Amino acid sequence: MNAPVEIVEQHRFIEAWLRGTAEAALLTAFVDMHTSDFALYGPDGTVTGIQEVATGFGRARGTMPGIDVKIRNARVLTAADGIVVAVYEEHQRVEGSWNARSSTAVFVEDPAARHGLRWRHLHETWIDINR
Repeated sequence: MNAPVEIVEQHRFIEAWLRGTAEAALLTAFVDMHTSDFALYGPDGTVTGIQEVATGFGRARGTMPGIDVKIRNARVLTAADGIVVAVYEEHQRVEGSWNARSSTAVFVEDPAARHGLRWRHLHETWIDINR
């Protein structure tokens, strides 16, 4: 179980997908890294389930060819009873402009999953990087 490595690898794939350099067949593996009841709480307050994420993400392949995604300060807050809670910052450069968000992720331990973890919950909050 290695949440920081899982977080970085997941975002490497997201970056490649949005750039259009990831193989289309890898979308299924991306979706499978989430539990069926996964929920994404976006920084704008929207809540999205895994099926909506899969559909939207599937359409987004290659839509941001110049995107850069950097993960900072990924660390585990706590792990107990098959649940791992981690935090990290995600910094993105899109068309020359940077934005950032602070994220809290909840993972379920699953020995069949990459790094032994499956994404269960993700909550993102904007970071004001212009202060």
